[in-house]
Amino acid sequence: MEHITTFTGEDFTPITPSANQIHIVDIAHALSLMCRANGHIVRFYPVAQHSINCANEAKERGYSDKVQLACLLHDASEAYLSDITKPIKKHFPKYMDVEKHLQETIFSKYLSSPLSDCETEQVEKVDEDLLKHEFKVLMKKKVFDCLPVLKSNPSFELASFLDIENEYIRLYTQISKQPLTESLGLTEKIAFIESEFQDKNKSYVLDFVGSHNISALFTEKHFIKSLSAQVDVAIHAYGILLALSKILGDDERIEYLSLGAGNTGKPFDVSTLKRVAEFKFAQWADSRNAIRQNSIFKDFLELALYNDSGGRKKYIYCYSAAAIIKFLSSSNRNLESVLSRNSIRKREKYSGYQLKYRVVKDFYVDFKNEVEIVELAGLI
Repeated sequence: MEHITTFTGEDFTPITPSANQIHIVDIAHALSLMCRANGHIVRFYPVAQHSINCANEAKERGYSDKVQLACLLHDASEAYLSDITKPIKKHFPKYMDVEKHLQETIFSKYLSSPLSDCETEQVEKVDEDLLKHEFKVLMKKKVFDCLPVLKSNPSFELASFLDIENEYIRLYTQISKQPLTESLGLTEKIAFIESEFQDKNKSYVLDFVGSHNISALFTEKHFIKSLSAQVDVAIHAYGILLALSKILGDDERIEYLSLGAGNTGKPFDVSTLKRVAEFKFAQWADSRNAIRQNSIFKDFLELALYNDSGGRKKYIYCYSAAAIIKFLSSSNRNLESVLSRNSIRKREKYSGYQLKYRVVKDFYVDFKNEVEIVELAGLI
């Protein structure tokens, strides 16, 4: 493999970097999770926090916006390469060439023009001065005999990585005077907005609401939410019909069909003389979704324990087979918890299984051959 997969999902090749695949969101996220000095300090202090302190110091020294931005980005290559300590790095000239080329690519993307010799010296001096103060505060032994004077008041205190990540992005947009047009997930967008509102008053809120047309956005999303239940039902119905057109044998007759999502009074979504089946059309972007976990385990349990004298096969047809199997085979969630909101929990015939099997994976191990979990993505 020649590439790494970044936080925003880019398949990035550090040896031959593409500027189009470099994103400030990836840089901010990765550097906020990387510790300075290879972790040999008294507490976690991320590279992103060091970079923020450098940019603030450059500002207080009266340096240009370009130098401030260069200070913020001077370790950005580490977001894609990590770092090697200085005593070792000098023995790896190929690594140093890759690091230099990648850093130049980052500067070329984000700076208005290449750094002059004077600007490069300013960035390096700020970096060196901050390092000496960091070592004084964060190392257990004295490393430098004297400390340079700082114009700013840098923070070396422990902070959450998300706060540091958001501050890094905020500082980038402030210095560059460029809107953040790169892809942000909803959680990151909300966190970024939260950081923008710190110490702001009602006037700022009113300006923000007006300039971003929040009223119209609220009305739009509220309307979409009112339709979402109908959309779910439609997807479930259409999906089952499409799937049946692919999976049924030529001589296979349907005993009953339940196209509506939710409780329809029928045990399963479909029953024929050859099979009983449940259908799941949600895609598990995050397999930790407790509601989906509860629902899939309920379906698996009911199918697994379904006593069919006709010998019909039992299936779960779904869009996230790998994620579902991973959850069922590895989850340590307690059965009582997983079934807590399902009426199945109250059924007397299932109570013994809740006592016998403590967690999800224990039940799955014994019953995995009872139910076949089939991926729908290549089928419909």
